[in-house]
Amino acid sequence: MNTNTQRYSEVDLFSTEGRIGQKLYFFYSTVVPFLFFWIFASVAGIISKLGSDVNVISYGLLGMAILTVFFMMVRLSIQRCHDFDKSGWFAVLALIPFANIIFSLIPGDSGLNRYGEPPKPDSSFIKSAVFVLTLLLFAIAIFALLYFLDINVRDFI
Repeated sequence: MNTNTQRYSEVDLFSTEGRIGQKLYFFYSTVVPFLFFWIFASVAGIISKLGSDVNVISYGLLGMAILTVFFMMVRLSIQRCHDFDKSGWFAVLALIPFANIIFSLIPGDSGLNRYGEPPKPDSSFIKSAVFVLTLLLFAIAIFALLYFLDINVRDFI
């Protein structure tokens, strides 16, 4: 009988307990806000077409989406801080724009720490999705830089 089985921390999007790994945190912190925004924005757009009297409802839906994503991101950031053995109060730094990228780069503890077991190893889907997201964000950053510097891409082709 093997008594050395590794236990892992479960990720709960609605809790501050436990730990979350680098790649899964990066995935959730980029995909979840994007999905929430577009789903709620679509519903709000449909509602706003019903008339000007229901615009309050569409604004309320967008407000709920923003608050939901905000609280979810704070909780995920707390779990991420727990993974590299820091207090959840360090999650306040996640309010700084693009801090989730920095939080994604900090390696977590490989074993048990004061906040629990290590997070589950990343699935091949998460690894692939993070790779594609990174390439996509890098491409967007390059094109934004070229646009900001007023450089025509066709000059290089």
